[in-house]
Amino acid sequence: MTAVRPLLIGIDVGTTWIKAGLVDVAGRELGQASAPTRWRRVATGGEARPADFLQSVRHVLAELLTTVPGGEIAGVGVTSMAETTILLDRDGRPTGPSVAWFDRRAASDYAELAAAFPAGRTGLAPGEIPAVATLRWLLRSDPALCRAVRALAVAEWVVYGLGGSAAAEPSLASRTGALSIASREWLADVLDWAGLPATIFPRLQAAGTSWGRVHDPARGLDRLAGATLTVAGHDHIVASVGSGVTQSHQAADSCGTAEALLRPVAAGSAQDPAAGLADGVCTSWHVLPGHYCLLVGLRLGIDLMALLDQLGAPATHGRTELDAAVLGILDGTAPAARDAAAARRWHAALQAAVDRSERALRTLETLGGSLTEVRVTGGWAANPVLRRLKARVLPNPVYPDVAEAGIRGAALLAGLAAGVYPSAGAFPPPQLSPGPGHPDPSPAQPGPAPAGPPSRPTRHQETGQQDRTATS
Repeated sequence: MTAVRPLLIGIDVGTTWIKAGLVDVAGRELGQASAPTRWRRVATGGEARPADFLQSVRHVLAELLTTVPGGEIAGVGVTSMAETTILLDRDGRPTGPSVAWFDRRAASDYAELAAAFPAGRTGLAPGEIPAVATLRWLLRSDPALCRAVRALAVAEWVVYGLGGSAAAEPSLASRTGALSIASREWLADVLDWAGLPATIFPRLQAAGTSWGRVHDPARGLDRLAGATLTVAGHDHIVASVGSGVTQSHQAADSCGTAEALLRPVAAGSAQDPAAGLADGVCTSWHVLPGHYCLLVGLRLGIDLMALLDQLGAPATHGRTELDAAVLGILDGTAPAARDAAAARRWHAALQAAVDRSERALRTLETLGGSLTEVRVTGGWAANPVLRRLKARVLPNPVYPDVAEAGIRGAALLAGLAAGVYPSAGAFPPPQLSPGPGHPDPSPAQPGPAPAGPPSRPTRHQETGQQDRTATS
C-alpha cells in the first residue's frame, strides 16, 4: 500500500493580494486562492486594521481547501511584505492601525533616524521608511499606544493568530531599522530614540523552524488542525527560494514594475553589512540558515509602461506589438517603416534596463563572489526582447516555471519546519521554462491569461508609489 504523502500550504500576504496555495512534497503547485488586501487610504498612503489581515487569510484558506485535493497538511508557511507592523497590548490584542510600508507620514522621523545613527549597522540602503521610524510617529501622535508591549511584522502576526508563537523572523527583522545585522541584536539606542520599550520586538526565530501548530482552527479550516506553522520571511527573499535560488552561486532577477536582484551569501566576519550601501545594495538576513541576502532594487516596468503609453503600444503579459520589430533589428532585419522609430525607442529602453541590471549583478558579484546562474521571474520575464538582451550579458539566465514563487517558497519552508525536508538543500527544484539555452519565447501574440489569481504585483503596480531602492 502506497503511503500518502503530506501536503504543504504557503500564504503570501502582499500589498494588493493575500494569497494561499497548496504545494505537494515534490514542489508542484496544486491550487491557489486569493482575496484583495484591505487598506484604508489616507493622504499619506494607507493603513489597515490588523484583524483584517487575519480575517482575509482565513477566508482565503477556507476557499483554497474547498478546491484542492484531500490529504494531510503537514505545514503552513507565511511570507509577507516588510515595514508594516502590528502593535499588541499585554493581552496579545492588536492596538492602533497597521501603517502600510508605502505610507509617508513618518518621513521626517526617518530623516532624523538617518541623521542620528550610522546606516551600516542595519545594512539598509536608503529606501522605504523602516518600522522603527513609523512606530515613533505613531506613539507621538497617539499616546494611548504606549500601552503596546510587542511589535510584529504581518507574517509574524498571521502565524501568531493561527496559533503560533510571537517571535521575530530575521529577514523581516532586518527591515525594521532596529536590528544590528552583524550581531543579530536589537539596537537599544535606536529603540530609546524611538521611545519604544527595549522588549518591543520579540526574540529572533528562524524561518523554516516550528513556530507552533495550528490550533482551534476557524470554520472551514479543520484540515489545518495540528499543522506545523512557520514564518517564512520577507516576501522577495521567499520568492527567490520558491524559484530555486538556494545556493550562493545563484541570483534571482525579479522583473516586475520594479526590478529586484538578490542573492544569498554565507554570513561571516568577511561579509561587511555596510559594504554595498554606496551602490544601493541592502544586506539583510536570508531565510536560508547562516546566510545573508544581498538585494538591490531598480526601476523597470514603471518606466517601460510610461514609454509604451507614449508609443500607444500596450503590453499584455509582458509582451508588446513592438517586440517583433525589435527582434528584427537584433537579427539585422529592418522593421516596417511605420514601426521603425517606435521600435528603436523600445529597443533603447529595454537595453538601458538590461544595462542597469548587468551593473547591479556585477556589484553583487563584487560583494559575494562569482555567479553561475540567474533565475529570472516576474511579469516582464516573458518579454522576448528582454530575454534576448539578458542572454547576452547575464551568467546563464534561466526561467523557472512557477506560478506563485512566494507561495511556493513559503510552502517549502513550512515543509522544512515540519520535517518533510531535512534541509533547504533538499527542496525540490522547479521546472524551467523554456530552459537553459532557449532564451526567447515565441514572439507571437500572447495567449489567454493563466487561470487563477493574477501574478503577484510588484509594489509600484500595487500602489503607484515612487521607485524603491530597497524592495519590501
